[in-house]
Amino acid sequence: MVTWQERIIVDGHDRDLWLGARRQVIGASDAAKFAKASSVDKYLAAKLAPSTFTGNAFTEQGHRWEPMMLAYAGIPQNVALVHSPDEPGFAATPDGLRVNADGRLTLAECKAKHGKVVDGPSTAEWRQLAWQFEVLPEADEIEFLWCELVKNDRDEWDLRDAHHGIPHRIVITRGHPKIVAARALIVPIATDVLARLRVALTYERRAA
Repeated sequence: MVTWQERIIVDGHDRDLWLGARRQVIGASDAAKFAKASSVDKYLAAKLAPSTFTGNAFTEQGHRWEPMMLAYAGIPQNVALVHSPDEPGFAATPDGLRVNADGRLTLAECKAKHGKVVDGPSTAEWRQLAWQFEVLPEADEIEFLWCELVKNDRDEWDLRDAHHGIPHRIVITRGHPKIVAARALIVPIATDVLARLRVALTYERRAA
């Protein structure tokens, strides 16, 4: 099997290149939305729609807390877009990626929860995690890390006191029932969306 390093599409250090490559593949944030096979047209339209989103206060907070969460888990940050060994149109950029002593991977997914108390991934986040397992068969587990943020006296987001200065952390394995169920749902949808996306992008290039 081709190694995950050999499957890197872009290293992620050039944001524009990453966005350009990301538009041509099904990524984890796309797969997170794949809830119904009957909504393929909607998913394709969302994928093709021009994106002007560059971030907001919530995403800025996510970027602020992500390094702390990764450091706590001992997992290096990752910004590379990596494709699946079986389908180059399936790709993901895990927040963190660690190569273990046995050569297997541990991935990390970091979330900043604003004004929320949660006990683990949401339904969409389970689909996102399942997609990362689909793209990176070298990974046996994903560390799901999150911090719950509340407004402090200066109207700034800060860690909820119950955190005691550390993020919440759970380890999710490839064989978790919710991962297995999510993969069974999203992979057929992604296959359909990708086929339509390739046709649409080919037409777009020819019309340019």
